[in-house]
Amino acid sequence: MGHFPNAVNHYYSREARKYSYAVFLHCYDGEGWIKVGTKKFTLKAGDAFFFPPYIAHSYAASAERPWSIFWMHLSGKNVEELMEAVGLNTQRAPIHTVHSEERVKLFHQMLNTLTKGFSVPNLLYANLVLPNYLGTFISPDSFTNLSPASTIDNNYINTAIIYMQQHIDEQLSVEVIARELGISSTVLFRNFKKSTGYSPIAYFNFLKTQKAIQLIHARKYTISEIGSKIGIDDPYYFSRLFKKQMGVSPRQYINEFLYQTGKGEQQ
Repeated sequence: MGHFPNAVNHYYSREARKYSYAVFLHCYDGEGWIKVGTKKFTLKAGDAFFFPPYIAHSYAASAERPWSIFWMHLSGKNVEELMEAVGLNTQRAPIHTVHSEERVKLFHQMLNTLTKGFSVPNLLYANLVLPNYLGTFISPDSFTNLSPASTIDNNYINTAIIYMQQHIDEQLSVEVIARELGISSTVLFRNFKKSTGYSPIAYFNFLKTQKAIQLIHARKYTISEIGSKIGIDDPYYFSRLFKKQMGVSPRQYINEFLYQTGKGEQQ
């Protein structure tokens, strides 16, 4: 499970029979494309797609309007039946709905919970929220969008996130980010946490971990080099931060996940 906001140059490809889990993508801003076999689809804000296990596929962000996406890896004997119930698997085509901030909030609830660790209570809570999240695709009219005032707040929060991404190799403070936006650090902290469930710095660290995962999948860098590229020169601190968010150290992630997904993947 993860989050790629404003995913410039994002590309991923999986070979057939190389992975045993299903992949769920939800685009909530911008656009991109997905390809399964000879079929190619465009995903825009509000759209979602389900890739069954073992099926070759690829996807990428638009060069002009890079998407922001949520993703999940799903496994279990009833996964495809669940996706069919949501309407995501019948014709192997995307499901199109209007964008919903309530849907976005539900995903963040799951993600925020699991970034605190994979304890039984956290896993139980995330699994209880998941049906509500998927339900927004079944009955989108039941979920309302943001008010104009909330939209204004969301605009500068998105700007803050983009600024974090552009300075992922640095150490930022709330004061520095707020100064860049022209608002007080108190206002930024309060509204950022209200919107995302994270403090600005906790979210920045989360983005660093997500960037580290992308670099791991590139298969070009050592763990120390990856840490340096996200502004963390202390390998022990990098390992602790990664483990806090992913439940495993960078080395364990490589051994337990990367080597199982086949050597044809890119990101």
